[in-house]
Amino acid sequence: MQSNSTSKYLQLESVNLHYLDYGGPGAQTLVLVHGGGANAHWFDFVGPALARSCRVLAVDLRGHGDSSWAGPPIYSFEAHMQDLRALFQAEHLTAPLLMGHSMGGILLTQYTGTWPQEVGALIVCDSRLVYSEEAADLLQQLGQRPGRAYPTLEEYIAHFRIRPDGLRAPQAIHHYIPRAAARQLPSGTWMHKIDRRVYAQRTSMNTLPFWQRITCPALVLRAEHSSRLTPALLQQICEVCPHMEWADVAGAGHHLMLDQPEQTAILVRTFLQRHRRIPG
Repeated sequence: MQSNSTSKYLQLESVNLHYLDYGGPGAQTLVLVHGGGANAHWFDFVGPALARSCRVLAVDLRGHGDSSWAGPPIYSFEAHMQDLRALFQAEHLTAPLLMGHSMGGILLTQYTGTWPQEVGALIVCDSRLVYSEEAADLLQQLGQRPGRAYPTLEEYIAHFRIRPDGLRAPQAIHHYIPRAAARQLPSGTWMHKIDRRVYAQRTSMNTLPFWQRITCPALVLRAEHSSRLTPALLQQICEVCPHMEWADVAGAGHHLMLDQPEQTAILVRTFLQRHRRIPG
C-alpha cells in the first residue's frame, strides 16, 4: 500500500514538524494524532476514507516519525500541545476536529480541556483515563536504554513488534507499519525513528480534570479486545462530561484503526455528521 497523502513540514523553533495531508473537501479539517512510539502513517488505513467527507491531516509528534528530534530534547505534553497549536495557526484551522489514539488521545483531551473554545469536536481512541506513575516509570526506564540497530531493513522488520497487544489486522498491515517506522542511519543500519528520550520524559496524567472542561461534541472509541476502558471508567468520564458519547469497535485490539479501519472510519464519520461537523 502507498500512503494516499502528501508530506508537509512546518519549521518551528525547536523542531521541524512533519505531517500528512490526505486532502478532502469542505471547510472543516480533522487532525489525527498517533500514540506513543507510533507515527502519522498509523492512520493511512482510515485517513483516505475520512478525507471523503472533510480535509484530513495526520501529525508526527516531535521525536516521532519524520518530525525531527527536538533540540533541546523536550517532550512534555505542553511542548506537544504548543506544536499542535502552531500547526493549527499555520494551516489557518478554526475549531479543528481532533482525533487521537492512545497517548494521542490523552494529549488531545488535555488540549481540548485547556482551550475548549478552540476545538470543534474531540474523538479519543482507546486512551487511558489515568496514566499511572507506575506506567510512566516503566516508560522512563525504557527511555534510558539504547535502541537496537539492525544490519538490514528485513531484519528490522522481522524483529518489529506492535505494542501493546499486537495486531488483529490483515498481514499486509503487519508488513506496512514497520516500514513506516524504520530509519536508516549513515552507517547503513536500521533503527526505529523515535527519539527514545520521548519515553524517558513520560509523566503520570489524570485526564478527568480536562474532561470536566470539554464543551464540544466528544466521542470515545473503545476497542473490544482492549482493557484500557472499562464501563466503570467510561462512567467516570460521563460524570464529569455528561455529553460524552462512546462506542465499541468490534473485533479490534488497542490499535483499532489498524485492526478495524473501515469500522473506525464509519463510527467517526457518523459521529461528526450527527453533530453537523461534516456534511451528511
